Amino acid sequence: MSAADIKELFERKASAMARRPAFGRGNGQAHIRLDTAGFRCQVAHGARTQLVDQPTSEGGADAGPHPGQLMRASLGACLAMGYRIWGARLDVAIDAVEVKLTCEFDARGQLGVAADVAVGWQQVRFDVTITSAAPEVSVRNVVATADRLSPMLANLSGEVRRQHHLTIVRPARARAR
Repeated sequence: MSAADIKELFERKASAMARRPAFGRGNGQAHIRLDTAGFRCQVAHGARTQLVDQPTSEGGADAGPHPGQLMRASLGACLAMGYRIWGARLDVAIDAVEVKLTCEFDARGQLGVAADVAVGWQQVRFDVTITSAAPEVSVRNVVATADRLSPMLANLSGEVRRQHHLTIVRPARARAR
């Protein structure tokens, strides 16, 4: 889908929802079934299924990604897609996006070993690399808008410290000029 197609699609959606707010409301559902032994879960989202498990070092069979991996993947993919969407909507050409997420945690919290330690992530770092010939201020505006309006980032507790690092790479054709 081209940037123009993405822009048209999301502007149509935004316009329809502005006129009829009910169009924007919905729900998501997953059906999760834990196997009778171990930690392997079968997760169904409609017709799609996925196995989720713990690594063998955590008592699982390593039959699929563990929940933390899925959460990092979900958050990173949502941000990357958001940069593409908002680049198109703001008429900022984005050639490529890479997001590297690094989470810091202390397992003592979830194991109940230390009451003063957070149960989940303590910090998440986003290393974002965007390839674009657009002016830096425009690319930074895309990132700021996409981050501000990211549903997955909004679902992350405000207690988790966030560090953002953005690298803007100029495409080869732009450097050759």
